[in-house]
Amino acid sequence: MSRTLPFQRSPQATRARLGKAQLLPIPRAVADELALGAHMALAALRSGSQDIAPAQSITEAMLLAKFLAEAGHGDFSQEELILADQTMASVFDDGRKSGRWTLPAEGFERLAAIVSLYDHQLRRATLGALSVASERLERCKAGEPYQVVQPVRARGAVGV
Repeated sequence: MSRTLPFQRSPQATRARLGKAQLLPIPRAVADELALGAHMALAALRSGSQDIAPAQSITEAMLLAKFLAEAGHGDFSQEELILADQTMASVFDDGRKSGRWTLPAEGFERLAAIVSLYDHQLRRATLGALSVASERLERCKAGEPYQVVQPVRARGAVGV
């Protein structure tokens, strides 16, 4: 009769295993699925969508890209976020009036660059960074203010 291996089952051991998993890269299948969804939403907005979902998806990808950049994964300035936010606000306003959510040509290049950044970030960031960014997004969607997260500094770094 075979016996199972005696793994430590304490909450501390479980947290340690989960903590180590957060240091791993985002699984390729997950990164591909998230990036594909953002690219498809962008294409839907470019051609005009009768559904609000692509606009919501692009807005979420935009915020996740900003949060990942603040965590040290790429450059995404506050000014660029403001311009992209203004573009998406006009998409939402026009969509509510007309029932068709369309991204104007002048806003497409801006948002395409953000979606490309997001795609790149998903291939480089850790699972932990994506988890923190996702938690911030959920707080933002719930109407809570989100805090700007400073990149984690290495232990023993000067000035810490």
